Amino acid sequence: MKKILILSLMCFLLIPSFASAKSTSSVDQEKGYPTAKEIAEINEALDELVVEANKKLETGQTEISLKREIGKTNETVSLFFKSENVYDASSSKSKYPSGKKIYKAYVKNTAGFHFQHRLAGEFQFKGGKVTGATKDVNLTGAMYSESHNTWIDKLDPSVWVVQSHGTFRAFKFLFEYNTYLTVKLLGSGDYRIERATIGF
Repeated sequence: MKKILILSLMCFLLIPSFASAKSTSSVDQEKGYPTAKEIAEINEALDELVVEANKKLETGQTEISLKREIGKTNETVSLFFKSENVYDASSSKSKYPSGKKIYKAYVKNTAGFHFQHRLAGEFQFKGGKVTGATKDVNLTGAMYSESHNTWIDKLDPSVWVVQSHGTFRAFKFLFEYNTYLTVKLLGSGDYRIERATIGF
C-alpha cells in the first residue's frame, strides 16, 4: 500500500514539471522561434520565389535577389542566386558551350533569429555534358546548432543535381528546423533552382 502511495505521489509531482517544460518551450517558440503557421507562410512565399527566380534565369540573368514578407509581419524570407564565369572555352565550331562557372545560392529567414542556408560551388561543362562539380555549404543561425548533409546526384551526363539538407537545432529546446536547397546544373552551362524550403 505504501509503495502505491509513493508511486502515486511521484507521478503527481512529475506531471507539473513536464507540463511546465512543455509550456516554457511553447512560450519561447512564440517569442522568437518560427511557429507552424509562419513555416507554412514561409514555404508558400518560397514556392513563388523559386518560380520567379527560374523565370529570370531563363532570360539569362546571372544574379537574382528576391524577398517576400511573411504573412502580416515585418519578417521576411529571401532567395538569392548568382553565377559567374570562371572561363569560357566555347568554340565557334562546336554547337555546345564549354567552360566552368561558379554558382551560389542561399535561402534566408528572418523569423526565428535569422537562420540562413548557403550552397555554392563550381561546375564544368563540355559537349552538352556536365564534366565535374563541387559543393560547399555554410549554415548560420545565432540561436541554433547547425549541421548539413549535401550531395550531388548525377541524373544523366547532362544533368547533375546538388542537394543540400540543413538542420538547425534550437539551443535548450527539443525542436529543430530543416532547410532544403537544391540546384540543378546542366550540360548547356545553365542552372536552375529546384527546391528551396524550410520545415520542421
